[in-house]
Amino acid sequence: MKTLFNKPTKLVYFYFLLLLNASMWGKEYPKRIISLGAAATEILFEIGAENQIVAVSSDSNFPLMAQKLPKAAGFGDSSISLEKILSFEPDFVILYAGMHDFLIPMLNRYKIQFYVSNVNSVYNIIEEINKIAEITGHQQKGKELTFEYAEKLDSLKKANATLQRKRIYWEVWNNPYMTAGKGSFINDVIEISGGTNIFNQINQAYPIVSEERIISENPDFILIANDSGSTPKTVKNRNGWSQINAVQNDCIIVIDSDIFNRPGPRIFSAIQELSGIIHE
Repeated sequence: MKTLFNKPTKLVYFYFLLLLNASMWGKEYPKRIISLGAAATEILFEIGAENQIVAVSSDSNFPLMAQKLPKAAGFGDSSISLEKILSFEPDFVILYAGMHDFLIPMLNRYKIQFYVSNVNSVYNIIEEINKIAEITGHQQKGKELTFEYAEKLDSLKKANATLQRKRIYWEVWNNPYMTAGKGSFINDVIEISGGTNIFNQINQAYPIVSEERIISENPDFILIANDSGSTPKTVKNRNGWSQINAVQNDCIIVIDSDIFNRPGPRIFSAIQELSGIIHE
């Protein structure tokens, strides 16, 4: 998928994007928002819409104030109760594609507005922050963040352009082995950080891969989430993994899942952190 930033006119495009108004909302902005994802919750706080939130997903733990908000459901909970959602009397709900599609007909039935997040690149995250800011009545903050993050990403790409690229294996899950493919925003995080995703030739967002394939790709760094149940020691003890460069050179990195795996505002800090790790 081509992104805005593949074109030299990216900032001009963003300026045009920001001039567009969320006409579907007119002058009426949501007053009672439910966020069904932690990333969306972080976006709402980042743009200054926290006072409009009436409930969030149970994994919404950042910022600290989000932990005190009522919980509507778990992020991946397919048994989400419509009655529970309606009990908060929302006028706007943020959903995630693939997770909450089944709620769309119900929300339409009750004439509740919604936004479906479907991020597959870091640049989509910027667009989404701007879009949610428009919808919720925080256009100015959305503009400021859009340009801030766009310039930050451009700066990181330029800084890392001439550095030797390291081959990265990003382990999303280990039973079965699941990684990040070309269709995921995580692939962008790796590339912008100055690395090469060893599975960037797979178009799927989160493909299942074989252990043999991981070993044969011989990554320089292995990234595992702090909530995955794996540790550098357990990875080293996997059968056949001792021949991988990352294992031999003690380059198995534990990352904070809340920062690195959420398509929200903190992903830009994650890129900076990863860049420092692989180019230390």
